[in-house]
Amino acid sequence: MLHRTIRQRRIDVSRATAAATHLVVQCSIAAVLLLAVDACDGDGGATTPPDPVIPADHPCPDRALPPREPSLWLDALASGAPVPLAMALPVPPGEAVRVTQGHEQLPTHVGVDAFAWDFDVPVGTVVRAGAPGVVVYVRDDSDRFGADASYQGDANFVVVDVGGGLYTTYVHLARGSARVGAGDVVSAGDALADTGLSGRMTGPHLHMHVENAWSQSVPAAFVDPVAGGCELDPDEGDDVVADAASFATLVGRGAVTAIAADAFADLGVLEADGLPGRLVEAGRAYRVSGRVAASAAQVVALLLPEDGGSAVATVRMAAKDGRFSGTLRLDAPPGRYGLALAAAEAGQAVSVPAAIRVTVE
Repeated sequence: MLHRTIRQRRIDVSRATAAATHLVVQCSIAAVLLLAVDACDGDGGATTPPDPVIPADHPCPDRALPPREPSLWLDALASGAPVPLAMALPVPPGEAVRVTQGHEQLPTHVGVDAFAWDFDVPVGTVVRAGAPGVVVYVRDDSDRFGADASYQGDANFVVVDVGGGLYTTYVHLARGSARVGAGDVVSAGDALADTGLSGRMTGPHLHMHVENAWSQSVPAAFVDPVAGGCELDPDEGDDVVADAASFATLVGRGAVTAIAADAFADLGVLEADGLPGRLVEAGRAYRVSGRVAASAAQVVALLLPEDGGSAVATVRMAAKDGRFSGTLRLDAPPGRYGLALAAAEAGQAVSVPAAIRVTVE
């Protein structure tokens, strides 16, 4: 069995370019109003729970918990340095598993999907949560699969918010096999679903990666059950074995994290606080405030179809002296959408090159 530590590397992936592959939209105030400005505050003075106790035998206590302040992790994308996340191998413990594709490897781990692993496991293998967190999206209704790019959008997958603006994603799951739903809190090692045939693939395997709020894969590494520490970055041809003890030592906050304050800086919103990360409660009011350029007259909030197109909702919030605030309530049907904030002049139509994916529950 070959165990290797994380490699330092550089990758040229801009946030705007990568995200634009998901959503390209133009919208105006004429869209149907499902996203409403509300008069009441959304959080009602909610308090932040204390951090869990980090076990004495944790393999990397310095990164046991991601930062409370969410980030876009663009520095990790630029340098190739792993994000501060303690994560166990997501396969059944005690069984040797071959890695068939690692970071930055052809044919599919390139560009926005560069930092990922494929594990050679048969159909029906139980997929384990690599890190504690909150499930923010589940899809398990597809049974379409094939080798060419036309099947890219047919994969079943589970996304887990693990904190700090980081999300673990598990892909190529069996139809109807999900054991979790959006909003469920999971521990490391919990069963999420079974592997299956869905999406772009040439044969059964589990694809897993860590991503940021823009659905870009970011460099990460696993707990090394042999050498110790949390720097195992398996490569193509490596055999790895998950250790049940690794699952038991990992801890998390068990709460949905916010979107990074600078997520919409490219759209003129220099700072936005109060937006939930990925999982949104339908009908709940979220108080949003932040900074824009002093010349901006308003901030436009857009709710968009997941795959792009015209906005299904728009709300305009007045900006004055470089500040804005408002309370957003998403009364859209449950499902997956794109959410964006953009600074604009009065009455200006807004063109949005990208939006963060959110799940309305």
